[in-house]
Amino acid sequence: MRRLSVIALFIIISFNSRAQSLCEKLANLKTQCYGFIPTSLTTKQQEAKSAELDKFWNLAKTDPNKALPCLKEMILNENNDPYFCFDASTLILSLDRKQQYLDVVLAGVNKTDLKQLQLETYLQVCFSLAKNGKDITAATEKLISTPGAHVYLTIHVIDLSAIDASLFLYNTMTTESAERCLINIITNGNPTGRHNAAVVLNILSTARGDSLLNKLIDENKLADSTKAFVLKDRKEFISQGKTELTATNEEAIRKERQESMPGLSDEGLGRYFRLTGTLMALRNKKYGLLYKQ
Repeated sequence: MRRLSVIALFIIISFNSRAQSLCEKLANLKTQCYGFIPTSLTTKQQEAKSAELDKFWNLAKTDPNKALPCLKEMILNENNDPYFCFDASTLILSLDRKQQYLDVVLAGVNKTDLKQLQLETYLQVCFSLAKNGKDITAATEKLISTPGAHVYLTIHVIDLSAIDASLFLYNTMTTESAERCLINIITNGNPTGRHNAAVVLNILSTARGDSLLNKLIDENKLADSTKAFVLKDRKEFISQGKTELTATNEEAIRKERQESMPGLSDEGLGRYFRLTGTLMALRNKKYGLLYKQ
């Protein structure tokens, strides 16, 4: 019995040592490979850096069950390396078959600096998190508040503005949640965020949102460029919607629109815009020209 106990203890110690060793190796590689700013690298340096990062990923893949807790602690404890937080989050998504670490992925995404990323993967990760019930409001606000942000969808060969890209994310939320988030950005956000949020709130087309936008327009509290964008969008969507307006149930249109983008595609975005035209035309018919309620 004593011998068996000794053997069991040895096995436990060996197991813990190996797990600790993997965490230590990952920590050492992290120090060697990360801590850089992607946009500061030349194309040649980016290629070399990519090969270095592959070593980190490949090491984690040797034992995902042991690597995942290590990556979790690294992300949660990291406050100075936003690129690592995002890269490690995508690594977790590739390893976490049971989706037990989605909250950690969200934490990593929220620490990301979008100026350092090609944003296709960012949009994909945020969309996936939302579809799995995670709160991506902060991540979405970051997207529409970053000057010059755009998302190139490789498979569909389409370059999305931050506004269009954000529609995929806001459409995963309830109308009330999206409305609340957008109004908060208009009230408290930076100039880029305020402009983009006003445009998206207009597209959302709700009573509360339209009332706020009309008030801001009447009181000249929107930037001229934002006001022009909003009014132009209203006219174009209403004109488009009038040509095919047979629906009379506003909530039914909203429900159909919310189901129009099951994935990231130009086809889904096209369906969303078509239904937005129908919705705006119906609301304009009910409430008067350009929603002057």
